[in-house]
Amino acid sequence: MTRWVLILLFLGTAAAWSDEPLARLQGLDDQHLESGLRDILGTSTAEPDDEIAMRRDLRTARDRALRYLRAQGYYAAAIDGDIGSDGRPELEIETGPRFRFGTIATEALEPEARTVAADSIGELAGADLTAQAVLDAEARGLAALRNNGWPEADSGARQVIVDHARAAGDVTFRYLPGPFTRFGGVVLQSDGWRDSFIQRLAGLDAGEPARAETVDLYQQRLDGLSSVATSDIRFGPVEDGTRPLFVTLEAAPKHAIEATLSLSTADGAGVSTAWSRRNLYGGDETLTLTAEIATLSQSLTADLSFPYWRRLDQRLELGAGLKSEDTDAYQQDEINASIDVYRELEDDLDLRLGAIVDFSRVTDATGERDIHSLRFNSALALDQRDDPLDPKSGVHAAVLLNPGVSFGDAEASYLQAEARASTYYSFSEHLTAAARVRIGTIVGASAIDLPADQRFYAGGGGSARGFEYQSLSPDGPDGAPFGGLSVTELNAELRWRGEGRWGAVAFVDTAFAGANRTPDFDDLRTGVGIGLRYYFDFAPVRLDLATPLDRRSGEDPLHVYISIGQAF
Repeated sequence: MTRWVLILLFLGTAAAWSDEPLARLQGLDDQHLESGLRDILGTSTAEPDDEIAMRRDLRTARDRALRYLRAQGYYAAAIDGDIGSDGRPELEIETGPRFRFGTIATEALEPEARTVAADSIGELAGADLTAQAVLDAEARGLAALRNNGWPEADSGARQVIVDHARAAGDVTFRYLPGPFTRFGGVVLQSDGWRDSFIQRLAGLDAGEPARAETVDLYQQRLDGLSSVATSDIRFGPVEDGTRPLFVTLEAAPKHAIEATLSLSTADGAGVSTAWSRRNLYGGDETLTLTAEIATLSQSLTADLSFPYWRRLDQRLELGAGLKSEDTDAYQQDEINASIDVYRELEDDLDLRLGAIVDFSRVTDATGERDIHSLRFNSALALDQRDDPLDPKSGVHAAVLLNPGVSFGDAEASYLQAEARASTYYSFSEHLTAAARVRIGTIVGASAIDLPADQRFYAGGGGSARGFEYQSLSPDGPDGAPFGGLSVTELNAELRWRGEGRWGAVAFVDTAFAGANRTPDFDDLRTGVGIGLRYYFDFAPVRLDLATPLDRRSGEDPLHVYISIGQAF
């Protein structure tokens, strides 16, 4: 027993010692500086009775501390080091004055280039002479050159002369600007794409001074095309005072096939297969045919996407499809056609405008009817998520306004309005909180005058886990869900991911679709549950178990959901 106690004490002492800093610090009054020094020194792995290792740690700590202090502008710092009475390294530090920028000089072969770089560097005299300040100033000058006609500019060997008498440093920045360049045309050196399309993506005017950031953005657009595997852009020789851009593209496979599988005790099983043909007309157009066979629905859709349609910030999508749904609420067969234009307003803000016409035969509690509709769709969406399939930070929100008219066996004019938002916050590398809200209303028509799939429903894997699909909705005359004129959904998850590929979640889902146009919070139902996640490189696969918190007679006590990606 005594032996095991001694072993445990030894292991505990060794573990505690392994967290000891490389050296103790003395003589510092600046807590921020001391914290930075501790971070740069790191911890010791030496045994306390190993004098050779301790001396080695002392030398390492002194060298790291001296380099860090100089990087922070303390060029006159003095460091004395020794082994303390307890056998641990100690550093006694006198920082001395913090040095400042003195005179600043900029050198380049071309006077105009020198002026551009110097103006961008700005006034530095009197500022703290830190390594980061020097690097930042040099980078500003280089960026200015590369974006004002010298796209191939580079930095030369900078010079910093430290004057201890003045406690200042005189800095000379040197640049190698290369030839001044004006944009010429775009020369496509690969087959398979329309010249006019590839040229338009450059977004530049021939004759203007070359800008490296414009070339970088051009390459990002090319690499983002679904038909392009890799791209290469090079400046050609000077022609009439300009230099053309030579563009070489390597084609991605023309065809792609994808498949997804989902399984739920509430929503049933489903499989979806999509076939895509890329670069249909030489402008990166993509035709996608999708077939879905699921317990609740079967569909066949065709979508044709035109990227950079008429503008560099715009996309056109055409769609058509056949769909059959058979749920507890209704049975509906539908044929539809749609057109949508997506406009990028900012990097994370998009606007969608479009229209869809559908012809539906609906069988619900009121019998069989032909209800058709024409809807104009609009949506303003903000997406600041770091990863759409597995977000850990950011916000995703959208406002939708969809005016429409129904005709056939039911006639009405109506407006469907909806707001959605989800947010994500990481407490640590392993723990993330996620929340989602959805509120919607329909004004101008009664539920009976709308196609069945345009009413609001709640319940199921995409709404409130723990309840049957569409079950949290107003009932029709036959007692089956009929659909309502408002919807409220509230979801919260706490997500944990370990060091490997496994993770877990705990969640609370609350939802209800109401018969009135105003959401009714008194009728909300809540489900709770836990889940497992297995993280592939592209997205997690999720397995969720959920149960109604206020289970009623006839409701199943447990529902299982299997799918790809986080729930929201």
